[in-house]
This record gives sequence, structure tokens and C-alpha cells, in this order.
Amino acid sequence: MRKILRKLLLLGIVSSLTAGVLSGCGQETKAKTSSQEKTEKTETKKGKSEVRSAEEKPGMTVSEHPQFISDGVRRLVLVQEGTEIFNLSKEPADYKMDFDYWEILNPYDEIATVNTETMYTLFDMLKEMDLTSPVAVEDGVDTGIAGTSTKITIDFVNTQDADTAKQTKYADSTATLLIGGADGEGNRYAAVEGYEDAVYRVPSALLDAVYGLNPFDYILKVPALINIETVESVEIRTGGKTYTMEPDQDRYKMNGKKVEKEEFTDVYQALLTVMLDSEIEEGSQPEGDREEKLRVVYHRNTEDAPQVEMVYYSYDDTYDSISINGSEHFLVRSADVDALTEQIKKAF
Repeated sequence: MRKILRKLLLLGIVSSLTAGVLSGCGQETKAKTSSQEKTEKTETKKGKSEVRSAEEKPGMTVSEHPQFISDGVRRLVLVQEGTEIFNLSKEPADYKMDFDYWEILNPYDEIATVNTETMYTLFDMLKEMDLTSPVAVEDGVDTGIAGTSTKITIDFVNTQDADTAKQTKYADSTATLLIGGADGEGNRYAAVEGYEDAVYRVPSALLDAVYGLNPFDYILKVPALINIETVESVEIRTGGKTYTMEPDQDRYKMNGKKVEKEEFTDVYQALLTVMLDSEIEEGSQPEGDREEKLRVVYHRNTEDAPQVEMVYYSYDDTYDSISINGSEHFLVRSADVDALTEQIKKAF
């Protein structure tokens, strides 16, 4: 898996550097075809983006009998006993690549790159819920729906046609499913919020699988995937020294010196080959000052795109931890970081 992800990543970066088509996770991303578009003033670009979003993003209708297909889902929120445990949302932006539109807002943030293959497997499970045919509930049966704090919210494009769903950017429908108690036959009662008189049965095994998900399984193990066309410069600090990289169409600079594209590409790709290995267990973070082994800062050329700062710290004999814009969730292999720092020193 690690090798496959690395290959996809490197191929994607090469394509973006050459202003071709970047491929990833089975989806294509169109690179900008005009250098003039790249150099537009940030304010103008931002204004156009805001107008376009306002025109395209419709209001959503609460669906009484929600039916959706995997390609139509735009947002999924899982709340378990009053606590939001998972929030996955499609957040289009001009500075992103198409397959990077998805964000896990909880428990991670917008930097985590979603593994869309795993994501669509989850959506496939959810669409198997039958929310069209209510069941009869005998008088006196407590369904557990009233007052429940376990919920599933799904925003979706209200269509059963995959092509239409794929071509529609924003959701036009939403539904919050209230999860009640067990029916004694391997199901749990459920109802759509706002239409609680209609009660459904959802297989307990399906809900157990959904609520038992591991968020780490839903991200690509790439610390941050950054479209090179949004990068003004990269600042690298390691071993007490600072290095700079500047991509500028056909002129690539390292430490202010013009270099061949291949030389630049080798280093840029290497910065993204340290893959996430695992999550940091709660309470296991070492105390006191830690050694900062490597810091990489991506300065962007548009205000729409956030600056990205990745800092690698010593963790133990096997792993280093990585902080991404101040959020520290993951571990990487120390050997990979050491190899990267050596490659950086040799390249500069």
C-alpha cells in the first residue's frame, strides 16, 4: 500500500509541475492552462471564487425519505451519544486538486488528504439503508428515538443518476437520521429528524460497522498534498541550516540559484515521500523539549490557499512525530525522515 500511494503521489506531482493532468485515486485534475490565470491578482481571484460559490451553492431541502447514491454524498457527520466522532465533507476550492476536495474536519482538519476509495466504500454501506418503507410499531414499544443523541447527518445530491451526481458540485438535500434502540431482531429503530412519525429498521451490523470506523483508515498516508501551482516558495530547515525552493513556470530556483526542472522535482517529490505510519496514542506524547529534526513551510501564491507548515520531531527509537499547521496527530518512521534530511543536504 505504501509503495502504491508513493507512486501515485510522485506521478501526480510530476504532472502538476509540467502543467499537465494530475491523476490520483482514480480521478483526474485539470491543471491551469494559462500562465496569465496563475498571475492574476489574489483579490480578483478571490472575488470571482466567492461569486461563483454564491451562484452555484443552493439551499438544501430536508428529505422525508432520503435516497442517495455514493457519488451524490457531499457531507457525512456521525454523532454518537452526543459526541461528534466523524465529520467528512466535500469542500471545493480553486487552490485544490479535484480529488483533494474532501476533508475530514473531525477528528482531523482540512490538511488531511482523504482516501476516496475507502470513503466510497463507507458511502456504499450507508446507501443500503432502506428509508423509504416505514415499519409498524406496536403500541407501548419504546423505539428509543425520542431524545436520542446518536445521529447520522447526510448531505447529498437528490438523484439516482451517477453522471448527474458527479457533475453537481453541491448537495441540494439533507437528512439527519435519529438512531434509536434495538428491536430484538438484529436491527435498530431509526427515523428522519422532522418526520419522527415514520419509523424504520436499520441492521445493527451496518450501524456497528459505520460507528466502529477508524478515521485513520480514511486518509491517504500523505502528510499534505499541495498543488505546486499554488506554491510561491518552500522553506526548509534542518541541521541548523535553511534552504529555499522557488517554482516559477520554467525557472526553478534552489537557494536562489537557477536549476534544471528535474533537479528541482527530485527534491520537491522527496519532501512528500515520508508517509504517515500511525496515530499518536492519547497521552503518549513525550514530555519536555523535543528535537526538531526538520521543518518544511509551503508559502502560497494566493490568499485562498493556507500556508502549510510541517515539523518533524523526535519521538522514540522508531518513530518521529509530525505537526501539520500546529496539529500533531501522526507518527512517521524516523528512518524515512533521516533519509530525507540527508537527501536535502546533498541536493543543496
